[in-house]
Amino acid sequence: MRNPILPTAIAAGVLLLVSAFGAFAQQQSAGQQACLNKLNKDGSAVAKVEGKIVVGCVKSAGGGKLVGTAQDCLTEDPKGKLQNVKNATVAAETSLCGTPPDFGYTSAVTIDDAAVQGKLDLTADIYGANLDPAVISCATNKAGCRCQQTVSKVVEKLAATKLAIFVKCKKAALHDGATSAAGLSTCVDDASTVGSIAADTKGVIQKTLTGLNAGIVKACDMPGVTSGAFPGTCTGTSGGALGSCLDVQVECRVCQTINRFDGLFVDCDLFDDQIANASCTTGVGPAPTPTPTVTPTPTATATFVPGVVLQGALTATNGRFNYNLMLGLAGANSACNTHFPGTHACAYSELQSAEAAGDLDGLKDIGNNTVTGFWAIDSGQPALQQCNDDALGGSGLNWEYATAHTASRGQKVALNNATGALGVLQSSLQCNISGTSWVGCCL
Repeated sequence: MRNPILPTAIAAGVLLLVSAFGAFAQQQSAGQQACLNKLNKDGSAVAKVEGKIVVGCVKSAGGGKLVGTAQDCLTEDPKGKLQNVKNATVAAETSLCGTPPDFGYTSAVTIDDAAVQGKLDLTADIYGANLDPAVISCATNKAGCRCQQTVSKVVEKLAATKLAIFVKCKKAALHDGATSAAGLSTCVDDASTVGSIAADTKGVIQKTLTGLNAGIVKACDMPGVTSGAFPGTCTGTSGGALGSCLDVQVECRVCQTINRFDGLFVDCDLFDDQIANASCTTGVGPAPTPTPTVTPTPTATATFVPGVVLQGALTATNGRFNYNLMLGLAGANSACNTHFPGTHACAYSELQSAEAAGDLDGLKDIGNNTVTGFWAIDSGQPALQQCNDDALGGSGLNWEYATAHTASRGQKVALNNATGALGVLQSSLQCNISGTSWVGCCL
């Protein structure tokens, strides 16, 4: 449990430390804010891709599908996805940062390297300095293998959640008139700052932590495979203690990443567990592959960066889903997994979580169309509010309606694409003639 007074004291100390740097700073111009916000958003995308690489390495190593070593896998980029998002950061800096910001700014290369290094260090915190001896083989210990893969995925989600919260808080701080690095640092460690990581104003972090603890109990503790599954800093712990320990590691590495992104001075050692105990000092993972110098395109094309919960959206459809040559939710789930591996069609509750995480603003679908609403998929609602195929001899499944001449209707929710805010849930809409809407893809 955080001490709500301590982070405020830290913030005050940071203010004194950086006052010399910010003495002549002023509110950043719209152009400077655009530069800062885009670089942080792109840096978060780099961190997310590297996080997926880490999860993939643990999975492939456990499944015996790696050609090389698991440790080498962490710094490999065979499909070039990591380099692509790194290049986007460099391109954004070239196009948006002609007038460099006065604070909270380093460089695209620094941000890219920090994003990757933070993930590598976190992996070493969890599994030790060498991933190879830590990975449990699925062939010899299926339960242990599943335990590692389950926890790795949720830990990466937790880290992405915290980084996304900072980026959104920083954007608000700049908009509200922040004039120094201290005004951005509070978005990390000040529980009195609305929208900060420490405040967890919308409870998104706590929700993810609850999921992490539940995953540990179900996938690790109950099968009796927790011992030895995470031989790094948290070795010897289980249940809630393991979840808390993993959260401390995430706090540390996310804090360090943010400091490197923006040239801040947050005391990460104090922030991670509220104790000055050298628990968060230097990195322990391998050095990331250096970012090569690239020649960016003159103008960067605006693209939607995958969020914490929502990764993207399929093209709009009527209430009879037909994706990947399959009807209903099966087709939507298949198409989501095709375009955004590991995802499924978002339920209404997941869309609400995505809204809270700031995932929905600027959302484009796979055809680059602006998303302005969703079908509200909710298995808890009556089938006749879920475009059920209730026709005589029909499938009886949701989102497969057959004809308008039955009682089947659907639910939608509008999206303000500019703000990322969802509207009021609309019910009893015709599935085929009330217009199309979108299907989101969530982790």
